Amino acid sequence: MRIGTWINKRVGLGLLLSVLLCVAGAALGALLESKELLQESQEGVWMCVTWAVAAFAGCRFSLQNAEGRLAHIAVQGALLYLAVWCGALAAGTDMQFRTNGWYITACIWGGAVVSAILPEGKKKKRRSRAAGKHRSRKGRQ
Repeated sequence: MRIGTWINKRVGLGLLLSVLLCVAGAALGALLESKELLQESQEGVWMCVTWAVAAFAGCRFSLQNAEGRLAHIAVQGALLYLAVWCGALAAGTDMQFRTNGWYITACIWGGAVVSAILPEGKKKKRRSRAAGKHRSRKGRQ
């Protein structure tokens, strides 16, 4: 298996989707906290849920029509985890990250694994328009 099959455009877009969802979740959490709907003691739980949802959505997006599901999950999870560490260290919030680090790690990898375990769902069958017109002509005669 070549590295091009592991890291492709869908993995990059899935990672971008995960990061955007996390930024949106953090912004929503800050808004809820400023409105006093989210307490300070619940910040860690909010961010863990946000990361789990972001990891799940990004991995699910990157797994669409993918051959090597395990390879995609490993790459997606590792890149997302690296992005979390780099973001935490760049923002200077490594002290807060240390307190919730194990939980965030479990949520990122848990969201990725759950996205791989759940089935993709049934593909909808599309009827061509020509088939529909053909049937209606037969009914008229």
